[in-house]
Amino acid sequence: MRSLSLRARLTVWYSVALLAILTVFAAVVIWQQQRIGVRRVDRELDDLAATLANVLQDELTEMPNAAAAAEEVRRTMAVQNRALAILDAEGRELAATWSGLRLTGDPLRPRDGGRTWTAATADGAWRVRTRPESFRTDAFLLVVGAPLNDVFRERREAVEAMVIGMPIMLVAAVAGGLWLASVGLGPITEMAQRATGLSTGGMEDLGESNRHDELGVLARAFNGLVARLRDALRTQRQFMADASHELRTPVSVIQSASDVMLSRDRRDEAEYREALAIAGDQARRLGRLVEDMLVLARADAGGYPLRRVHVYLNEIADDCRRTVDVLARARNVRVETAAPKDVPFSGDDELLRRMILNLLQNAVQHTREGGAVRVEVSPNGSRVAVRVTDEGRGIAEADRVRIFDRFVQLDAARRGAGAGLGLPIARWIAEAHGGALDLEASGADGSTFRVLLPADAT
Repeated sequence: MRSLSLRARLTVWYSVALLAILTVFAAVVIWQQQRIGVRRVDRELDDLAATLANVLQDELTEMPNAAAAAEEVRRTMAVQNRALAILDAEGRELAATWSGLRLTGDPLRPRDGGRTWTAATADGAWRVRTRPESFRTDAFLLVVGAPLNDVFRERREAVEAMVIGMPIMLVAAVAGGLWLASVGLGPITEMAQRATGLSTGGMEDLGESNRHDELGVLARAFNGLVARLRDALRTQRQFMADASHELRTPVSVIQSASDVMLSRDRRDEAEYREALAIAGDQARRLGRLVEDMLVLARADAGGYPLRRVHVYLNEIADDCRRTVDVLARARNVRVETAAPKDVPFSGDDELLRRMILNLLQNAVQHTREGGAVRVEVSPNGSRVAVRVTDEGRGIAEADRVRIFDRFVQLDAARRGAGAGLGLPIARWIAEAHGGALDLEASGADGSTFRVLLPADAT
């Protein structure tokens, strides 16, 4: 049986390690989700028991008979799918609405104290809470319960999501691992082939000096490979750290808004609408961030093919201006275009629009109130230039190179408006069309970004 190649072995080990990590992650998420669900039910039962105690105390002040007061409380406190019971000092039932809950074992008494546990029934698991109370000279035991069907349903949905998502993530990771192994091991393969050629007869025909030269070439190739691997790992770690930071913010906001809404049984409609609006805004931001990251990932892997069609850059620029007009008006910024009547080009219409939109949105966000943003399309022989000029504060000399790095945002006050991926995506789109994007000029009066595209691109 032939042994696996080095690329295959690296991919297998990488896949096994990733599968183990994903499995542990899934188990922790499912376990933690169930704990959170049970704690939510426990808080609800605590509130229900406290309300039951207050209502019983009020009824006992009006009725001398404990059984009659308990029955009145039962009618007043009827809650769908919730068990309520009032027991006397001997554990006898004064009034109860069990809603399908059946407790087995020793009878409950106030002297047993308050406790919370999960009871198994024929219809499923219930969470049960007991609370001893004393009013006047009488002792009571209040029993409340709630089914755990919703908690287990949420857990099943989480398991289904993990079962569906983990294989997809694993397949994608294996494909990426194979590609990375092919790229990373290319120099090693070449070096091994050259070394094999030397060992099978070439070494005998070389003089001492030539052998040293050949070994020096191999050593430099190996050192170059190590450096490339080190740079790739450093870049990957930085990308993962930056991506995790950007993804964590909208997820935390959505989770906090949900927890606040669920902390009480009932809220006003306005509060629910506000929480849903917050969650919706953050979900849209999260969607844009994930989409941008996928575009860059596919671009890095060479898996984003261009769909070239014949377009007019002046029309695209004008359409993009109209798209950002709403954002511009909200910031009291004017957006102007200047272009000849027809500037034909062959390129990917969707990507070209995205490139100009990214530049325009970036310019509007950084232009002072009352200022103007200008987009200019100017053909010049074999090239077409697209310039976007803003009236912002300019970019410091030290930052003019790193603004095209991923997740870089120079203005900390605007970090909620984006993730620092607009300029990197715009530069990749320009380069994918055989062009380039650079910062042409920047000063106290504003900045100009220039896209140079080949006019004869096909």
